[in-house]
Amino acid sequence: MDHLKWVIKMQLMWLTAAITFHVVSLIRVSMGMASLSISPPMASIVQLPIIVLPILYLGWKSHIVSYAFINGLAFGVLFHLAYLPRIIMYFSPEGISSYPSVVGWYGGILINTFGIPIGFYGSYLALRLAWKKKANQSVV
Repeated sequence: MDHLKWVIKMQLMWLTAAITFHVVSLIRVSMGMASLSISPPMASIVQLPIIVLPILYLGWKSHIVSYAFINGLAFGVLFHLAYLPRIIMYFSPEGISSYPSVVGWYGGILINTFGIPIGFYGSYLALRLAWKKKANQSVV
């Protein structure tokens, strides 16, 4: 369980980095500069904690099966909606120059290259822990 708690702390670090990324984007937009991302910064600042914090709470409070499945679903959606489009854009004819900000493209790739594997690893650890607990129960 200690390893899972460490992973949840890493997910919290990812969440902090992602929110900071969107705060910087919001500041840039308020200064008349390009956003760092395609997604609206204020919506992301509000939505990320609303979605992710309850999931992390489930894992922290040892609701490991719920955490494993909801976490895996959330990070699967993140992979599909935030990571894959950036990768596809990289290989498109226009390349990353069609993204609102090249720095934002690299920042998003970097943050999510850390966060998505950590998220999936958390789900894996939780399912493994749930399986061990189930296997250790006596059968009457």
